[in-house]
Amino acid sequence: MKRLVAFLALWLVALTSPAHAGTVEGSGSADDDGTVVVGETVTAPGSGAPGDSGDSSSRPLIQYTIHWSTNPDAAHPGFDGACNAGTVAAPVFGFSFHFVGRDATGKIVDDRIECIAPAPGADPAQPPLPPIPAVPTFGEAWNSARIPAPTVTLDPATRGITGLDTRISTAGPTTIVIAATVRGYTITGTATLDHYEIAVDDQPPTNASNGHYTFETKGNHIVAISAIWHGTATVTGPGSPISGIDMGTATLTSTRTYPVHEIRSVLQP
Repeated sequence: MKRLVAFLALWLVALTSPAHAGTVEGSGSADDDGTVVVGETVTAPGSGAPGDSGDSSSRPLIQYTIHWSTNPDAAHPGFDGACNAGTVAAPVFGFSFHFVGRDATGKIVDDRIECIAPAPGADPAQPPLPPIPAVPTFGEAWNSARIPAPTVTLDPATRGITGLDTRISTAGPTTIVIAATVRGYTITGTATLDHYEIAVDDQPPTNASNGHYTFETKGNHIVAISAIWHGTATVTGPGSPISGIDMGTATLTSTRTYPVHEIRSVLQP
C-alpha cells in the first residue's frame, strides 16, 4: 500500500509539471497517437430548427430569381421588353430582365433591371432567361475566411487516469478579416468568435470555460472542441455592392481520441 501511495504522489507531481502541458493540432485519422480530425459545419441564417447544426455550405449567399421584364430601365431604353444592350452609336438588340436577389432570411437585397443581348439564333419571341448569377456559397465564403481549427490541449497530454481530473482547453484568434474573390465576386467582411464548446464521447457539449473533466472508465475516449463563429460580409459583383450580408454560423470542430488508463492497487505480501 505504501508503494501505491508513493507512486500516486510522484504521478501527481508530474501532472503539474510544464512538461505535461501540450497542444496537438492537425488533420488526419483519429486514433490514440494524438492526431486530430477537423470538420466544419456551416449554418445559414434562418435554416434549421433551434439547436440543429444543419449544413448550408452549398447554399448561395444571395438567391436570385430572374423574370423577363417589359419595362426597360433608363440606361437601356426600349419598348415592350426590348432594349438596347449596346450604345447609342452601336445599338445591340436585347431584352430586359428583372433580377431579384434575397438573402438567407428572404429579405430582398438586390433588385435591378438588366438589358441582355440574346445568344445567336435565339427566338426573339421567347427570349431565354440568362443564367442565375454564380454567387459564392456560404461554404465558399467561410473557406475564404481561412479560420484556423481550434487546438486541443489536454493535461495530462498523452493519456488520462480514471477518477482524476483532466484539463481540457483551447486557444486561438477571436476576430478574422475576410477578403477573397470567388468567380468574379469579391467578399469582404469580418468573422467573430462567439464561443468554444467541449464534448466528450456522446455527451452533450458544454461551454469550454469549465475545462475540467473526470473520466470514470478506461479505454479510448473522444474529445471534441468546437469553435462557433459568426460573420457578416459585403458582396461585390454585377450591380452595386451588397453590404450587411449575414454569413450565419460556421462551427469548426477538432476531434481527438484520448486514451484513459486505470490504476489498481496491488497488495504486496
